[in-house]
Amino acid sequence: MVHLESKNEYIRQFKAALDKEGSERLTLMTYLNSQFQKLDHLIEAISQETFWQVFPEILGVDAKLTLLTELISFEDFSNEEIIRIVENDYQVYFKELCGYDLKMKEKPSIIFHIL
Repeated sequence: MVHLESKNEYIRQFKAALDKEGSERLTLMTYLNSQFQKLDHLIEAISQETFWQVFPEILGVDAKLTLLTELISFEDFSNEEIIRIVENDYQVYFKELCGYDLKMKEKPSIIFHIL
């Protein structure tokens, strides 16, 4: 597991994963950049007063970015299909990653309540 020490390192890993796929994934790079902009906005908005509203949204962006990098290696999916899947499934990504199926009741954790 890579230990990330800065936002730039975090962003760089997603860009590198997408760069490996070549120019046919340009639409996904645009989507990725829009998520980075959203992340910047959310980070700027976080404070002690807004933490409980903003942090689930940050987790949502993280889930979208991670899910996107998992899906880009599937050549059967078009860029548009990948974006559609990401937008439809990101809210349950961490639940499935933790071994829950969609019918199971999860433990009370902020990671399962992303926006």
